[in-house]
Amino acid sequence: MPYYKFKRSDTYVNTLKTYPSVKFLIYSGSAYYNNLPNISGAWSNPVRHTNAGNVSLYELNVDRQYMASSTRLVGPSGPAGTTTPDKGLIYGWVTKNGSRIGFRSTAAPAFNALNYGDVIFSNYPLTSSITKELYLASTKRYNPLPATQGGFVSHLRALKNTIDSYAYLSPNYTYAGSSSTRGQWTRDLENVEVGLVSVPTIFYGSKIKPGTIDLKFYYTGSLIARAQDTKRNGMLYATSGNRSGSIIGLALYGQGFLVLTASYGLGYASNQDVYRRIGTTLAPAERPRWTYFGQSISGSNPAGSDRTVVWAPLSSFLMEMSGTSTTQTLTMFATAPKNSLNQSNNPTFKSYTTKNFAVTGSKIYQESNNIPIKNVVSSAYNNPTGSFEKTTYISKVGIYDEERNLIGIAKLAMPVRKTAARDFTIKIKTDI
Repeated sequence: MPYYKFKRSDTYVNTLKTYPSVKFLIYSGSAYYNNLPNISGAWSNPVRHTNAGNVSLYELNVDRQYMASSTRLVGPSGPAGTTTPDKGLIYGWVTKNGSRIGFRSTAAPAFNALNYGDVIFSNYPLTSSITKELYLASTKRYNPLPATQGGFVSHLRALKNTIDSYAYLSPNYTYAGSSSTRGQWTRDLENVEVGLVSVPTIFYGSKIKPGTIDLKFYYTGSLIARAQDTKRNGMLYATSGNRSGSIIGLALYGQGFLVLTASYGLGYASNQDVYRRIGTTLAPAERPRWTYFGQSISGSNPAGSDRTVVWAPLSSFLMEMSGTSTTQTLTMFATAPKNSLNQSNNPTFKSYTTKNFAVTGSKIYQESNNIPIKNVVSSAYNNPTGSFEKTTYISKVGIYDEERNLIGIAKLAMPVRKTAARDFTIKIKTDI
């Protein structure tokens, strides 16, 4: 088998940048990702054990039946000698040892209480989806007390430095603005109503592509407002509906957050819907506004019996954008030179007839030394063949490492005819 070493100019690595589309439809408490419906399987409903607005890590447990009352035990012993019942689903596990590797969902005190050799279990599927948070003007953003005394920092407050760091894009990027330093942007995110939409990085890759954000607010199926980042500077401008042309919020492209600050009414005064609650009681119907965008999946939705109420039943929301994904691609040029690669060990390369069968006997087996190479050269005439010419057909190219271990095979769609007078260069591309 002939081997050829790639020259320096025969291989190169480039970066392929793509912009995958991201689309979320939010309605009646559910989100739908890229128009994916909820599909029922033969053994599970939904088939992926998660709704259509989520992505499932590695797509594990697809259409696997969950058996809550199973008595079959599987796996090694867990903490305190317990075992795991076989529920029919794939699960993750890790053993506590000197490396102290564990799941992030396991609290440090619980991990420290385990004995070395104990097994910690996790559940699949692991899912991710968009979230929405609503901060009213009276909602406290943080409490400086220690965590043990009820102290906390909200997600919005945690973005303060990030928001301010984008000031080079626009002077309107500020967490706490003032008319004297930031021109027309006079709001302070610490004490105004804010809607915060979070898009996990698994949906958009390295960053959201500027200029692709498109938010649409529907009421009873009719479009009443639309906002886009038309200037590609992170500012979200109303492009239709009330106060068209005004800034309704800002986008953090690299972090995947939309900060919505416009709290004026959208549509007509008669457009009313229920978007939030006050304590455990549903709030009165209100006019739509941009801070309520995506509100039906908000974490401030009521729990318990209040969840039986269809949340924002008259409103629906459509969010579209493009992500940014980069892939390293290795390109290799495999050259088949002239006067080379014209010999084959394939039995079809030779012409076998009754005259050149092997000689066999009780003590001998000898193949003929005069087996001719098959002439496959065509002719313009019906019976005779053309002048003999060594001919092979290249169908695969093997890629080997420095120690000649086969690490890859490139298959051609159709075998290529190779003669001594011909040379070929086969282009091979693979993601790395």
